[in-house]
Amino acid sequence: MIIGVISDTHDQMVMIRKSIDVFKSEGVGAVIHCGDFVAPFAAKLFQGLNCPFYSVFGNNDGEREGLIKTVAPFGELHNPPHLYTIGGKLFLVNHAPICEKDLDKFPQPDIILYGHTHKPERAFIKGIPSYNPGEACAWLTGEASIGLLDVSNNDYRRVVFS
Repeated sequence: MIIGVISDTHDQMVMIRKSIDVFKSEGVGAVIHCGDFVAPFAAKLFQGLNCPFYSVFGNNDGEREGLIKTVAPFGELHNPPHLYTIGGKLFLVNHAPICEKDLDKFPQPDIILYGHTHKPERAFIKGIPSYNPGEACAWLTGEASIGLLDVSNNDYRRVVFS
């Protein structure tokens, strides 16, 4: 199963639509959003994915009740950090990066996903693969990116577009 990973969409409707097109063309089995939709109208676009949708709030998600009501018919939205089991893997999903010391508060995840920095990152935290897909909005870097993670072999790749 391939999981789509996205973060920091910040109401950038064009880039959200492009991201959804990539997820559909790649045949993802689920999508995880690591926060910062910003407004409900942006989150609503993800209902067109036709696959399970999981997400957490980001620091710029101000209209929380509206976001919850918008996402509820087609997915999940929780306060971060949140644990999701998808494709037989336990994901720890947060908006901000997770510190090593914070991992002791959770069951041992298989994969850590986060956003917030707007910078794509791949690392290991206590031996656990950790991925930040970068910003989907392209507001800060001028480069929109998302991630694709094959949970069968932990193969991760970034997709960049403008």
